[in-house]
Amino acid sequence: MSPVYIPILKAKTGEFSALQNLPAHVAGRIVPLLDLPYPDSKYEGTLQDYVTKTARNCGTAWSGKEAFIDITKWRPNARVESGVHVLEHALTRLTSNGVLVRPVVGYDRWDDVEYSQALRSASVTHAREFCLRLDLEAIEDMGDPDYFEERLEEISSALGLGPTNCYILIDFGDLTKASVPEVLEKADFAVDYLKQLGYRQIVVAGGSMPAFVNEAVDEPDHVGTVHRIEMLVWKAMQRARNDAGIIYGDYGIRNPAAMDGIISKHNNGKIRYTIANQFFILRGRSKQLERLGLQQKALSRLLAASAHYMGPTFSWGDRTVTVAGDPESAYMGGPAQWIGIDSNHHIHAVLAEIFEHQTQIAAVASRTDV
Repeated sequence: MSPVYIPILKAKTGEFSALQNLPAHVAGRIVPLLDLPYPDSKYEGTLQDYVTKTARNCGTAWSGKEAFIDITKWRPNARVESGVHVLEHALTRLTSNGVLVRPVVGYDRWDDVEYSQALRSASVTHAREFCLRLDLEAIEDMGDPDYFEERLEEISSALGLGPTNCYILIDFGDLTKASVPEVLEKADFAVDYLKQLGYRQIVVAGGSMPAFVNEAVDEPDHVGTVHRIEMLVWKAMQRARNDAGIIYGDYGIRNPAAMDGIISKHNNGKIRYTIANQFFILRGRSKQLERLGLQQKALSRLLAASAHYMGPTFSWGDRTVTVAGDPESAYMGGPAQWIGIDSNHHIHAVLAEIFEHQTQIAAVASRTDV
């Protein structure tokens, strides 16, 4: 079954808990693209052990299911201590932990000799399918068809890629400053171009969540909403095309460009709750004023009392919000746990939104046919 949603997620504890707590009927409709983080400055072990542990945790959450893996946070030629390229090591370890893993090919990184060689090796040992990741520069390159198609042919011939075994990811990245019309124009152009080349499984993705909560909600102890540009663009494309081959993708509840490992002494409590076309964001206050755990409990009660809350039966994440909001419960959760809670709800909410939109389009089409 083809996925209807490809979430681009950091391969970290919070995201793994979100995936692990998805019911089978939800997990079966997505293929996550996992971006392997680079270890932060506090990590004291080897790179090899870091990747191995990450793969083990991923296997616990996602064994027996498909996922794509990318290494955008690493140098394209990065190797672990054994001398093996980090992508090859990640693929080997993920496979040994039961994940049906597929490599992501970075259009912008292909010229690195060691990176492209690692992918050539992967095409022999691991890959049934690939995902070719195109950034904004790649979309610009489409304006020079000879150059773009020569480059695409080089990648395709080296890896044995073609429309039948390769997803194309059009990755718009950070959309916090973007508008729907400008993104839609570029997405339509890129999709039309790729369709002419024969590609049928095209993911259109981006992320509208700001990097910091104060960029979304100005004042502490307030709530606000942020438009999800990526969803609005996908819906507009589907209204015009009604094409199941245009797959929705996003960055979950994180900002695509946010730096890892930044810990501020003034971190705020927060809940990032996905609703139709928007994020509903509940902001607490500096942890210097109140413990984050206590803030999360208060924010959970505030969310549960709002008109946006979808109820404890909607998802594991929503159920955990109810538990956290209970004054009799000791559960508070830490930052990683709340990423998992928010992400789990997000995946459920996105799938519900996709299916609702598809149903609306089908209803319009049936009335038109009468």
